[in-house]
Amino acid sequence: MVQGLVQTFLVRLPMAYIMSIQPNASLTMIGLAAPTSTAVGIVLNVCFFLYLERKEKNPKV
Repeated sequence: MVQGLVQTFLVRLPMAYIMSIQPNASLTMIGLAAPTSTAVGIVLNVCFFLYLERKEKNPKV
């Protein structure tokens, strides 16, 4: 859930806005916000997975 909110509010919307106010704005540039957001989501999920794996292998008593 947090990952989805980060993707939407911290990546997709700001990137779409920044791309839309550029002098040579195009739908292609604005549309790049969606795949970029997905890539960020994948990175966040992989990082969280690795964190859980490390935590499982080395539990602190």
